[in-house]
Order: sequence, then structure tokens, then C-alpha cells
Amino acid sequence: MQQLENHIIGMIYDAALDHQLWTQVLQSIVEYTQSNTAIFTAVDQLNPSFDFVYTYNIPESALEAYQDECINVIDMKLHVPLWQQAGIGGVVHADLSHYADMPEYSDEYIFHDRCLRTAGISRFGAVLLEQGKYQWSVFAVHRNPKAPPYTVEELQLLARLGKHLRRALQIHRQLSIVRQENSELYQLIDGLRTGVIILDEQMNIAYSNLQAKHILEHSALLSIDQYNHLYAPAQFQAQLHRLIQSALFKDNTVNAEDVGGVLGIYGQQGEHPIMLTVTPLSDQSHIFQIDQRQRVALFITEVHEKCQLAEQFVQQLYGLSHREVQICVLFFKGLKTEEISTHLGLTYHSVRTYFKTIYAKTQCNSQAELLKLLAGFTLDFEHIV
Repeated sequence: MQQLENHIIGMIYDAALDHQLWTQVLQSIVEYTQSNTAIFTAVDQLNPSFDFVYTYNIPESALEAYQDECINVIDMKLHVPLWQQAGIGGVVHADLSHYADMPEYSDEYIFHDRCLRTAGISRFGAVLLEQGKYQWSVFAVHRNPKAPPYTVEELQLLARLGKHLRRALQIHRQLSIVRQENSELYQLIDGLRTGVIILDEQMNIAYSNLQAKHILEHSALLSIDQYNHLYAPAQFQAQLHRLIQSALFKDNTVNAEDVGGVLGIYGQQGEHPIMLTVTPLSDQSHIFQIDQRQRVALFITEVHEKCQLAEQFVQQLYGLSHREVQICVLFFKGLKTEEISTHLGLTYHSVRTYFKTIYAKTQCNSQAELLKLLAGFTLDFEHIV
């Protein structure tokens, strides 16, 4: 049995490189666990092009129902508590046959009628592969109502395979970027300290860079719903909607100087205010592998964030090592030599030695000169009103 499990693990990594092999992987796991059906799905609302659903032996009608937005919301509402309890890499199992006995208007009955009954599913075993505020990934196998529940050994198998499925998911994400046209531009945009979000013609998020993801994950001033629509607090939502519509040229009364614009968003005391610049994006839409219709670009910064050092540029320009760049970043943030040594776990003497090397490479003679030099290599974004 161990040989078969290892064979399946090898198949998983083959499929990570060739997505056409996922059906074979799911079939092997279904047969190994004596299940009936399987699903491997990932959702990333911030980068919908990464989304996928691979299934085995699930009828098309059940799959279409599952992908319906209403059913998707019901699924999350009913089963997210299970995922939260399990955690990343955790296994969940349950018998959902009692959903059929619930009132016809209930979420449980609707989910059973639209998805479970059609697919002949009652029992399931699943592993949570990824979970975030706007992204999740799950692998699950299913059995019909007459089949026995999953054993502890079978659930442990799912947990072991889950580790490899998570790695395969990371490979998938990396390859998805590499396979994009103009992937160098993706890497450049992901390296920006300014958040960048691209909205499509329906005002849905089509792309977001790493900084935008960070802001959306940690700020309460911007959020997205299950339909990938961007939302601000109620007092700012109408203005945000108007700016986006004007950048899409959906309002024929808008003058050229009023297309797009700048919006400041603030909330409770202690929350970093956010500045948004909204602009049209049409000629460059091919960069993001979306069609040539009108798009909108949103540039986002948190107002009270300190200036950021352009680390990679400084490193490349002066040939600094990774450790030397770390020291420059902390020095630029105002830390003293003693504090830098504590933060990096280095001796005071080592940090001073690193500073001497940095001085030699940058042709500076003192910390004052180095600070002045570094101040010229900051990343900033000006929201032009």
C-alpha cells in the first residue's frame, strides 16, 4: 500500500506541472480510498486567474450547481466553521445525509437538493489546503449514503496527501505567473510598495499585486465581497463607485478632466487612512492577460506608512549583500547600531564591520552621508488631485 501511496504522490507533482493530469490523480485517490467522487478546488478572489476546479466522477449538473454563486455562498456559510476548526492541513469528515430532512427553504436542504443528491454524495473527507480572508483551497473525496464512514487511517492518508497537494498548489501559482505574457511586468508590479488593483468592465477585481493584497488583508477600510466587488466604508462607497464608473467611461456626461480621480478613505482613530488614485486602463490591458476592453487601475497607499527604501535597487546598484541591505533598511528606519545588532542577532562589533563595508561600497564616510544617500532611494507614490 505504501508503494501505491508514493505513486500517487509522484502523480501529484506531475500534475502540478501538467494540469491535464489532475483527473488521473483524483481517480487514483478515489479508487485508493474506495470513494465515489473527488474535487480539488482553489479560489483566489484577489487573482481570479489562479482559480481552478478539478473533479472526478461528479456529474456536470452538480458541478454547475456548485459553481453557482448562491450555492457557493451557502457552502461557505455552512462549512467554513468546519474548516476554521480544522486549520491549514487539517482534515474534516462528516455525514451530510440529514440535510435531506431539513425544511425545503433551509440552506441545508437547498445545498443537498442542488449538489449532494445529484452527485450521490453523503459522506465526505476533506483537507483544507489554504485559507485566507479572500482565498481558500480544499481537496475532498466523497461517498454515497450506503457507504461506511471514513476510517481514521483513511483520514490520516488524506492529511499526508494534503501536504503534497499544498506544495503542488504553490507550484501551480508560480507557474501561473511564469506562463503569463510579459511576466517580467508582473514581477515588477508585484515588487512595488504601492498597491495596484485592476478592475474589469463589470468592476470586478481582475488582478492585484502583493502590496494591494497586504492592504486588503489587514485594513478594515477596503474589502471585497463574494462577487469580487471592491467596497469602502458606507460614507465613501458612492464616491468610489463614481470614480470607477468615470474611469470606465460609463458616464457620458463626465468631462475629460473628471475621468477617474483621487479619494481619501479614513476610519476610526488608529486606523491608517488610505489614498486611492483611480485611472482608466485600456491600451495596457494585454499586460494582465485580459481582453482589450476598458479596465480600471487603482493605486493604493496607506497615508501614515513611512517611506520605504528601494532595497533591490540599492542592492544591485552598490553590490550589497543580503545582510548589508538588511542593515541599511533598519538604519534608514532610525535604529541605532546597538538596536540593529539586537534585531538581527549580531554582535555590536559585527554590525560596525558591516557598516565599514557598506561605506566602502557606497563611497560614504559616515552614517550622516549614508543616510543622505539612502534617502534618495525611497519608493513613494504621489496621488495627484
